[in-house]
Amino acid sequence: MRWRSTERASVIATLRKWWSYLLGKRSEVARMDHKDAYMAKVVLDIHRKRRDKRLVLVPLSELEPIHRIDRESALEATRKRAEALRAHREALLATKSLDGATLQAVIPSVSQIKVVRDGERCLAFEGNGRLYAMREVFTAEDGMRVEVEEYVFDDDRSIRRRLNRVRKLNRLG
Repeated sequence: MRWRSTERASVIATLRKWWSYLLGKRSEVARMDHKDAYMAKVVLDIHRKRRDKRLVLVPLSELEPIHRIDRESALEATRKRAEALRAHREALLATKSLDGATLQAVIPSVSQIKVVRDGERCLAFEGNGRLYAMREVFTAEDGMRVEVEEYVFDDDRSIRRRLNRVRKLNRLG
């Protein structure tokens, strides 16, 4: 199969983005413990058991992290993201929306913020650093809405229970 130069450039750009992401996570991987391993298993099961996923706008106040941001590399990334959001705060408040394109433009990442709904709240299993940065810059009263990828299941009780266990292991619930 021959690739056109634009296809090749796109593949290379994607690989570079993932490589950069993985390099940024290497210090976190070195410090993994039992709760990180449990969280990884839960996230794998979420991807394996989901029936569907959809993009939805939810209030920032409904988004809950499943783990703390407490490792230096993650704290630094969160600080940089908060600075980027602050630089655009007034424009973002005018729209009261952080859709996918805006998130990519202001605080880029390799994936969407991914959530599982748990009653009135959404448990973020991907994008916790971005969530913490948003919470540094915006209050519940600001009424910001965030585009997330919501995972849907035929029966989500065990997934929700396990995500809440991850939150408890991380002293969040």
